[in-house]
Amino acid sequence: MILQTERLILRPWTEDDAEECYRYAKDPAVGPAAGWPVHTDVENTRQVIRDILSAPETYAVVLKETGLPVGSTGLHFHTDLVTGEGEAELGYWLGVPYWGRGLIPEATREMLRHAFEDLGLDRIWCGHYTGNGKSRRVQEKLGFRFVRTAAHQPVPEMGTTREEQVRILTKEDWTEARRTVTAHVPKRDELWFRRMMMSDPETMSYNHAWGGTIPFPEEDWNGWYDCWVREADERVRYYRYLKDGMGRPLGEIAYHRDGGTGRYMADVIVYAPCRGNGYGGQGLELLCRAARENGADVLYDDMAADNPARELFLRHGFTAADITDRIVLLKREL
Repeated sequence: MILQTERLILRPWTEDDAEECYRYAKDPAVGPAAGWPVHTDVENTRQVIRDILSAPETYAVVLKETGLPVGSTGLHFHTDLVTGEGEAELGYWLGVPYWGRGLIPEATREMLRHAFEDLGLDRIWCGHYTGNGKSRRVQEKLGFRFVRTAAHQPVPEMGTTREEQVRILTKEDWTEARRTVTAHVPKRDELWFRRMMMSDPETMSYNHAWGGTIPFPEEDWNGWYDCWVREADERVRYYRYLKDGMGRPLGEIAYHRDGGTGRYMADVIVYAPCRGNGYGGQGLELLCRAARENGADVLYDDMAADNPARELFLRHGFTAADITDRIVLLKREL
């Protein structure tokens, strides 16, 4: 099976991946923290692919932009943590050059969706050895709940024992987390998501009256980020990502005070594949609350008269302030 996310392809490992896998698995910062030894050469890696990484439900984490694997993730059904049917243990690792880009959370979110929706599992276990803060943060982002600390756990491949922190995520917890929407200040390196939304014709179809998709090249990110995030006065300009309870980006909310009219103008975008789940309404309420807290009395939005999002705004307390054949101006008293 092949799975996909916004930036990644998750596919089975092949022996042809040995050189790329070795490129990252030879780094002592990768394997030992997860309980397996540094790979010694390409042939060692090839053997690991044959013996371990070729197991069912184990996937190479492949960058779409290069087509090359940079890590691994998988569901394991025969481990000490798995206690019965309907369960698996989640594993993952990533090459050091790609740390800090949110790739493993992105890959593992898709693995959890696959586990609960496609495979019909009920509970997913996950563990990390004490001191592995990066792995702990991934599990916390995904909504895993701490269960216990297990001392003196054998680590056969390393010939030692370690203390392990054990966490669990149930299907019920996962389902609830996907319903919850919160507003987050994005990091500069997360702007790939905004670029993806701006360039997606379906997502930007609402913007047809103003030209549709909007270029957002990486060379513009620093200046835009300074203006809208790092140096923004939120009495004038406000920007947040919408994320669900597992940290999955869903869209954006923003407002700015128009220099000509003095009006606070709203912006709510939900990425097209995430629509139909009530995220837009939750995001609009979060935006209205932020605007009110930052001193706005009225929030406006102008949109194409045929924009279906008009109904969303009307359901959330906006009224028509002005209507032409092409544009409708909506407002809400805060």
